[in-house]
Amino acid sequence: MEQSQPAMTEGMYLDAMNQLKDMNEERDKELKKVKNELKEHKKELISTYGVVRLLDMIYSDQVEEPIAEVSILIETLREFLGQFVEENIIGDNHVRIQQNED
Repeated sequence: MEQSQPAMTEGMYLDAMNQLKDMNEERDKELKKVKNELKEHKKELISTYGVVRLLDMIYSDQVEEPIAEVSILIETLREFLGQFVEENIIGDNHVRIQQNED
C-alpha cells in the first residue's frame, strides 16, 4: 500500500516559496560580494604588474652595472605576472566571465 502525501496547503506553499526566495537572495548577495572581491583582486594584480614593469624599466635603464640575479628575478616576475594578467584578466577567459556576470 502506498502512503499518500499530505496535501500541500496554500500556506505551506507560500512558506516554501518564501524560504526559496530568501535562500536565493542570500546566494545573490554572496555572489555579488565574491564578484566585488574578485574585481578588487584584479585591480591589485594589474597595479602590481605595472609596478614590476616600472621597476624593470628603471633598473634596466638607470643602473650602470645591474646585478644579474636581480635582473633575472625582475624579468621572471614581469613575465609571470604578464602571462597571468593576459590569461586571466585580459584574455578570453575574462570575456566569458564578464558575459556570465550580466
